[in-house]
Amino acid sequence: MARKNSFQKTKYKNIVSLENANGKNEFFTNFMLDGVSYQKKNLTKLFGNTTAKKASDMLEEIKSDIRNGKNPFSKSGGSKVKDIILKSIEDKKSDKDNSKYKKNLTTFYNLHIDPVIGHLKLDKVKDTHINKIFQSLEGSSKTHKLNLNVLMFKIFETEFRNGNISMNPFYGLEDKYGNHKKKANFDTRLNEPKEDAVRKLFNTALEFGLSHRLLFTMSIMLARRIGELYKLRCSHIKRYSNGEWYILTTADITKTGIDEKFPLPIEVVELLPEFVLDDEYKDELLFSFCYSGMFLKWQTLVKNSNIQLNDGYKITTHDSRYFFISILTSLKVDSDVADRCLSHENKKNIKQIYLDVDYATRKETFERWWDFLRG
Repeated sequence: MARKNSFQKTKYKNIVSLENANGKNEFFTNFMLDGVSYQKKNLTKLFGNTTAKKASDMLEEIKSDIRNGKNPFSKSGGSKVKDIILKSIEDKKSDKDNSKYKKNLTTFYNLHIDPVIGHLKLDKVKDTHINKIFQSLEGSSKTHKLNLNVLMFKIFETEFRNGNISMNPFYGLEDKYGNHKKKANFDTRLNEPKEDAVRKLFNTALEFGLSHRLLFTMSIMLARRIGELYKLRCSHIKRYSNGEWYILTTADITKTGIDEKFPLPIEVVELLPEFVLDDEYKDELLFSFCYSGMFLKWQTLVKNSNIQLNDGYKITTHDSRYFFISILTSLKVDSDVADRCLSHENKKNIKQIYLDVDYATRKETFERWWDFLRG
C-alpha cells in the first residue's frame, strides 16, 4: 500500500513526520551541518524513535557524533583508502578495451597513492597527505594528473557529499600539481578589451544560477582563489556595528597561512544566506555544493557572458585575479598594494617584505575595483 500522506511539520526543529502504510507515524530529519546536507533520514527505522520528542533528542546526539568525526548514517568514512579505491577500480566497466586502463590505474595507485595514504581510513586523510602526493608527481605527465582526479578527487567528493567525511581534502590543492605555467596575456587570449570582458563576466554572474551566483560574484569582486572560497565557513563572515560587512579568513584556510581581512560589496552581501551570522550555523561551510561540478558551471558562465575569445584560449576562475591586478595597475593603483590585496608576497622584493597594507587601504582599493566593474 503506497503512502498517501505528505511530510508534516512537528513542533521540533528539523523533524517532520510521515504516516506509513500501517497508519503509524515515522519521523524524519532534514538538516545541514558543517556544510553537508542530510536529507530524509528516517529516524524511526534507523534508531527506533517513535515520537517527535525522541527523534529530536536523537538528532542532537547525531549532530554531536558528526562534530566528533563520527558518521551515524554510514561506516564508509571509516573504511581504508586502499579498500575503497581498489574496489572502485574493480567496479569499473570490464571489457577488452578497459582492462589496460584498469591495470594502469592500479599501477598508479600502488606507486603514488598507497605508500602515503593507503593504510589510512578515509576520514583521517588531510590536505597535508594530498600535498605530499602532489609533490611526488612534480614534473609528471598529464595522465598522472588525470589518474589522480579519477581515483581520488571524485571518491572524496562523493564521500563528502554523502556526509561520510567532513571535508574533501582536495579542495584548493588542484593548482599545486606540477609546475605553474604562465598564461598568455589578455591581449592574446581576448578578441576584445579586457575591460569589456570582465564587465561582461561580472554582469552575467549577477544573473547566474542561484546555487553558484554567490560563489562566482564573490570570486570576481574579491579576486579570491576558488579553493579558499570553498573553505569559508559562516564564522568567517563579519559585520561592523555601522552595517559594513567583511570577511576575516583564518590561517587554516589561507594559502599564506595567516589571518586576512577583506571588505564585502553590497552585491555579495545581498546574496549571503539569512542564517550566516547565526551562532548555530557558525561552523557551516558557506559553499556546500559539489566542487567537482563547479568548473562546468564556470564554463557555462563564460559562454553566457559572450566574451570574445581567440581560438584555443579560455577564461578560468583564476583569471579574476589577473583581471584585478591588470586593470587596477592601469588605473594607477600601486602594484604592491594590489599584490597584497591578492595575498601575494614577493619575498625577493624588500619593499613587499616590510610593506603593511592596512584594512582601510585594502577597502579603498577594492572599492575602486568594484566601481570599475559596475561601470
